[in-house]
Amino acid sequence: MAEVFRALEPRAVGEPRVVVLKRMLPHIANESNAQEMFAEEARLAGHVTHPNVVHVLGHGEIEGQPYLTLEYVPGCDLWRLNRRLTLESKRLEHDLVVYLVRQILSGLEAVHTATDDGGSALGIVHRDISPSNVLISIHGDVKIADFGIARADSNAFDADTVARANGKLGYLAPEQVSGGHVDQRADLFSTGVIAAELFMRRPLFAGGSELAVLLAIRDAEVHPFVEFLPQLPEGLGAVILNALSMNIEERPPTARAFWAALEPWQSRPEEVLRAELAAIVGSIATENRARRTSAGELAGSTMPPNPVVLADDHPNTTNVTPLEYKIRKPNGATVGPLAYAKIVESVATGQIDGNDDISIAGGDFQPLSSVKDLYRHVPASRMTPTTTRVESAAEADRSMDFEDGGFVAALIRTLVTRRTGLWLCEQGGVRKEVYTKHGAPAFVTSNLAGELLGEYLVKKRVINRSELDMALAVMPRFEGKLGDTLVALGLVEPLDLFQHIAEQVREKLLDLFTWASGTATFYEGVDPPSSGFPLSLDAWEILDRGLQRRIAAGFESTLILERGQDPVVQADRIDTAVATAALPEDLRAALRLCKTPHTVEEVAQFVAEQPGNTDPQRGYRVTAMLLSLGAIHWA
Repeated sequence: MAEVFRALEPRAVGEPRVVVLKRMLPHIANESNAQEMFAEEARLAGHVTHPNVVHVLGHGEIEGQPYLTLEYVPGCDLWRLNRRLTLESKRLEHDLVVYLVRQILSGLEAVHTATDDGGSALGIVHRDISPSNVLISIHGDVKIADFGIARADSNAFDADTVARANGKLGYLAPEQVSGGHVDQRADLFSTGVIAAELFMRRPLFAGGSELAVLLAIRDAEVHPFVEFLPQLPEGLGAVILNALSMNIEERPPTARAFWAALEPWQSRPEEVLRAELAAIVGSIATENRARRTSAGELAGSTMPPNPVVLADDHPNTTNVTPLEYKIRKPNGATVGPLAYAKIVESVATGQIDGNDDISIAGGDFQPLSSVKDLYRHVPASRMTPTTTRVESAAEADRSMDFEDGGFVAALIRTLVTRRTGLWLCEQGGVRKEVYTKHGAPAFVTSNLAGELLGEYLVKKRVINRSELDMALAVMPRFEGKLGDTLVALGLVEPLDLFQHIAEQVREKLLDLFTWASGTATFYEGVDPPSSGFPLSLDAWEILDRGLQRRIAAGFESTLILERGQDPVVQADRIDTAVATAALPEDLRAALRLCKTPHTVEEVAQFVAEQPGNTDPQRGYRVTAMLLSLGAIHWA
């Protein structure tokens, strides 16, 4: 986002000092809200003065170009330090890692508690705590840098601008990945990742692609660090794991609390640890100076080397010869030639079956199942022995019509009984598959071409049609994974794409709640496919959103809205699964209220008055859920 230059800041007394000038790159400066973000960086950083934070000395504008004047930290960043140690198969002593992490936390405490000129708390969240933004000087100083995407409680930017620069992927907190509320505890999660990686000497979140890394973060899959715990002093790993909790309420409440929790494991005096860190960084700086001197640069310079520009390694699509595919059906009939994009669409929507044969570029026919990048698009239920050749609903464990309460009735029963399985939902020629894990929706597929990822992204104007066609043309190079292809081509930022995929899958699920006809059959014990995009949903929230759509579409009017004065009462005998289920608190409270008859309006008013509830219509949806569960009935 910015260029860094050396400059001399004149002092009133003494010698000139080396500083850093940070300015916006021209192509970034023209983006929407970019200059506003740069100004916000200057404003926020200017309110933080602490030894563990890079000091902003001033800011201004030259010929329409804003700039920041920053303290220069001679040395290296933590990424370079960690990389050097890894290459040399060295590790930092445990107490030195603890010292380094506590220095970061000291800086974060200053960032998080910063106030404006009037003394009011700014509520700054750095949002980009990562090794490349932790600078270590040749004197052993540890300083947090770069407030480029920091946010204050009172400030908001265009969502697209924020998503583009939303931190280094491997150090984001789960709530940053899922698009949830982000507060200062996200910075503590990022610091926990840094700590875990310093101890393990390898990345905490790894995967074959950026999307795989984001999935691991979203679900807080920290098992590599858990497996490493026996190599740490007793109790130290538990402190780090608290910071790595997916639930923000389980993390340390403040940077100060995290700092204090680590104190018992900083065994040597601070001045000894600081000197040891300085010696390590000093050796790296000396080697860098020697390397630059041999390359003809000025000997003795304390300035960092020029930035390295990496060659563009995006796949070249101008010379790609599209392959043609032919399909042979079991009865011998052939279809084609077809382009790869059409083949993928036909497989995903069920027009081409997993039992068909395929010929690529005029070659011999082979089973579609032998072509990995195509077979992965076959709907998962077609590959499950339980459901491959289902001819009647009698073979299912449960069946229901959408006229009987819609998908709410189906999903809510699965949820309270914590069933793992597959709902096959069919309406005319439309088929959707909803996989549940312990009752919650875990994965959704559809045979509607318009609900495929590429079409969804075009509809949302994330990419245009020609970009989608280009991505589909080279998708075989990326194992038939459109998301990975789009990221590799630079068409979509990984985090932006991740959140679009999550919303697309949610939309496919929420659409089911507005089906007024059709059937749903449930197959017990069918696990979600391993190749799909797993959801991480609050199932009760999905039910609530689904009911909102049903009410807006008029499906619940006669059931709820037009019977506001009719009383409901708790059932004489509540199903054991419902009685023991982890119902949301307002459902449980409404159920207790209905031990005696109350009108729907009274229940709705009671729910509206519950702590934390800001939706006056929530009570009607609570009533609908309890009716679907059979926990209450019309009196």
